[in-house]
Amino acid sequence: MTYKFKGIIPPVVTLFNEDGDFDWESNYLLADHLIQRGVHGLLYMGSTGEFSSLTIEERKTFTEKMVRYIDGRVPVLIGTGSTSLKETVYLSQHAESIGASGVLVVNPFYWKYTERQLYDYYTSVARSIDIPLIIYNIPLLTGQDLSPELVLRLALDQENIVGIKDTTEKLEHIRQLIRIAEKREDFSVFAAFDDLLLPSLQMGAAGGINGTAVFLPELSVQLFESFMAGQYEETLRVNESILKLMAIYELSQSLFIAIKEAVHQLILGRHTGWRLPVKECDDLKNKVRLFLNKNNIYTYKVKK
Repeated sequence: MTYKFKGIIPPVVTLFNEDGDFDWESNYLLADHLIQRGVHGLLYMGSTGEFSSLTIEERKTFTEKMVRYIDGRVPVLIGTGSTSLKETVYLSQHAESIGASGVLVVNPFYWKYTERQLYDYYTSVARSIDIPLIIYNIPLLTGQDLSPELVLRLALDQENIVGIKDTTEKLEHIRQLIRIAEKREDFSVFAAFDDLLLPSLQMGAAGGINGTAVFLPELSVQLFESFMAGQYEETLRVNESILKLMAIYELSQSLFIAIKEAVHQLILGRHTGWRLPVKECDDLKNKVRLFLNKNNIYTYKVKK
């Protein structure tokens, strides 16, 4: 049986310096902060990590250094998806070679593909590596929703396809995916939208790969752990706070920009640079600051 991923795995932002290169000190500090707050793993090079604005060599360099720095303290997933199958295989094999715990692979975007074509794509990637592969379904950005039937077929045919991050607002879609675990108990379904974390856990999901856990991991970790411990009053209390955080996604286009600004204000205490086409926006600083103050985030403490 392969490793079963579970818990809260933040899709970590990538921090840059003023020249648009990697700010290693800030990336290391953020990793330390998240680990100290009890996350169950880290995801690098997801959508929130701006993989789409990086070159192949930059993706390799960043993941090499971050895996080395984390040094096994928590499992590390690496987003390796690309529109090119060869690039996805190349990056996935690289992730395996540097000691990543697994890879997260988005379906190829731009063109829509048949289920047979998608099956062949994921099968090719899975067969090219020995480490676990988690499917990444995000129809909002790829333009194509992966059906539960396709995911089930892949899970049954490829042992190292061990889960899915389902970035969809459809609870029924998540429920159908969770039923795959009835046929394969080591298959993990992760919710992506924070407001669906609790209902997904109630249906049997393994955890969340959710954006607010990047800047306030305490809440999601507390929700997951209290739910698993059967402390349902505490779970509901924490969930109310998480629901209020959803408004941060409305503060910027694209949504990762506001998440990164919250990291600046809550964790780093200073601002890092940006990678074009994203630019610093003073108005966003004020919007995020007002949002955090309104929700008492600056004074938030997890109740033990």
